[in-house]
Amino acid sequence: MKIAIDARTLGSRPSGVGMYLNDFLKQLIKYEDMEFVLISDVAESEYIKSFQNKGIKVYTQGKKVYKSAGVYSYFAFVKKQLELIKPDIFWEVNTIIPVKLKGDYRIMITIHDMFPIEYVEYFGRVYNIYFKHNLKKTLKNTDMILYNSEQTKRTTEKFFPEAKDIDNVNAYIISNPVRKKWISTDENYFLYIGNMEKRKGVDLLINGYLKYKELGGKKKLIIGGKMQEDDINTLVHDAMEKDKDITYLDYVAHNKKLELYAGMSAFVFPSKAEGFGMPIIEVMRFNKPIIASNLPIFDEITDGNINTFDLYCSADEQIKNLAQIMLNYNANVDESAYEAVVNRYLPERLGKIVYDFVNRYRNNN
Repeated sequence: MKIAIDARTLGSRPSGVGMYLNDFLKQLIKYEDMEFVLISDVAESEYIKSFQNKGIKVYTQGKKVYKSAGVYSYFAFVKKQLELIKPDIFWEVNTIIPVKLKGDYRIMITIHDMFPIEYVEYFGRVYNIYFKHNLKKTLKNTDMILYNSEQTKRTTEKFFPEAKDIDNVNAYIISNPVRKKWISTDENYFLYIGNMEKRKGVDLLINGYLKYKELGGKKKLIIGGKMQEDDINTLVHDAMEKDKDITYLDYVAHNKKLELYAGMSAFVFPSKAEGFGMPIIEVMRFNKPIIASNLPIFDEITDGNINTFDLYCSADEQIKNLAQIMLNYNANVDESAYEAVVNRYLPERLGKIVYDFVNRYRNNN
């Protein structure tokens, strides 16, 4: 079976969706009855190059895709490549296919969240309209859906009831085992690693930490991740001028991230909208305390084994709630409960779920 994949999120400095694809593809290429071909804007990252080195063909447009307008041009390129590749399945891991594809192949999409509809304030009215229009169009031609959580499935079917009639499976997101044995220490700092944007609660984190320090807190704060918004950039650097205990590391490479996990006091993840929350599962492998907002998805993926604070209140109350839990979080970790959670997201288990799902197509044809 030949599967062509839109791998542009893996092309350069991949974050959430790119690493989602990377982790599943590493498992799926182990199955000898599957052939994969990648289509991307560029092939610059170490991750996409590693697949090239394994003999997987990668077709590139030659220029990076940044905004929605560029996506239309990119999909004209994708359409031409699919005509040449002639796959059995085309997998769109980034949800939206803004053009009508024609060919004798099935279309499978991954749906990560409904945030452009649920949280217009973070995505803007223009992208909200773009997302709703193009996902509706995409679903008309979709044969298979991969969801990353039960919450995502529920919200998708709420906004797009037609999705209920499309073959689907919930495969969650892979959390890779840590191969190197890290020595766990407590270097007296809180850590946040993730995209630097308001949706992730970075503004809340900065303001909550400053309030924590006002209340007598002593720990430092290290934050890392790709800067996404100018006002968050300004807020972070202003806070660093005000408090020298705040450090911003920009994009954090994989091994550096693991080193930071091993040395932190606790991980803080105050996201205001989240489709999954992979860093939380990663941190569980280090048996470190976790502080997160009380989003329902965090209950689903952790079975409630973390510290949470109330997000469903005013902005000022959110700041106070976060500051208080940073002062008084439960540092004791139930290691057996953590292990049970982490085992749900093992690569082999979730890779097999996707393999079996895709094989439904083979068996029905």
